Amino acid sequence: MGEGMKVEVVVKIRDWPFSSLGVIIVVALVGAMLGALVYYSLPALTKEGLSIYITNRWDPNAGSFGGLAAIYGTFVVSLVAVTMSMPLAVGSAIFINEFTPGRLRGLLIAINDMMAGFPTVIYGFWGLYVLGPTLNPTLFTWLHSNLDFIPLFSTRPIGGSYLLAATVLAVMITPFASSLVREVYAQVPSVMVEGIYALGLTKLDAVKIKLSYIAKSLLGALSLALGRGIGETVAVALTVGGVLKVSPSLLSPGITIPSLIANQFGSAYTQIEQSAMLSLALLLFAIGLTFIIASKLVLLRGGAR
Repeated sequence: MGEGMKVEVVVKIRDWPFSSLGVIIVVALVGAMLGALVYYSLPALTKEGLSIYITNRWDPNAGSFGGLAAIYGTFVVSLVAVTMSMPLAVGSAIFINEFTPGRLRGLLIAINDMMAGFPTVIYGFWGLYVLGPTLNPTLFTWLHSNLDFIPLFSTRPIGGSYLLAATVLAVMITPFASSLVREVYAQVPSVMVEGIYALGLTKLDAVKIKLSYIAKSLLGALSLALGRGIGETVAVALTVGGVLKVSPSLLSPGITIPSLIANQFGSAYTQIEQSAMLSLALLLFAIGLTFIIASKLVLLRGGAR
């Protein structure tokens, strides 16, 4: 018995440096990325100050860099995408966990995980050549024709738009969000499930009780999905329109921080223009990191691992 305990202690002591080294490497990489972004953003931040985040004039020829339109577009596209993705992710997770038999469940999980791993450029081209030409003359035109008195649908849909980019992004992050929700949903204690059915409640009642039990963890999982989607570049750049303006209409073309950097960084020949884009990347880094940390804290407080 003593020898077994000694071996277990030795193994744990030997494993400790490796696990600690991994944590140190990850923290060092994040710190290095943050430090590099701050360093290369300083020229633009020194010249423009906070106006780079609160003004909307991006004119490299005049030496003016205001990225408000890109910041606005990033939040609009991400929030609309998560709003669209949330019911799909929760619904698919419940359907897979509650209503599908074993073999079909494994197939659906495999398809879901495969979609979560698709290259984002595939979603981008699908949105550009299939979804956009399908939705613009049908659903989007109907929204404008019948609801144009609402500012959200006040412009005629032509080509890329906030709503098209958000739809593509929602389709893209739904498999990822669904897998998170599925794992959280499966963590409901079996004793609780047995108690629900012992009381004679229906499966629908059981689903409602389980969702209320994992509410905090569910919010954390969806926040993590938002943190993943907020930095999406290729799919959004192909479908958002690439127009530097702030519009309340979701049917208007716009731009996001990643799409602005992707479209213009290759033609940015001055140090100050590159620095301005990196200052926007710094803001995006901070936003994404904040969402990820917040979601992890919510997941831990909710009892999820």
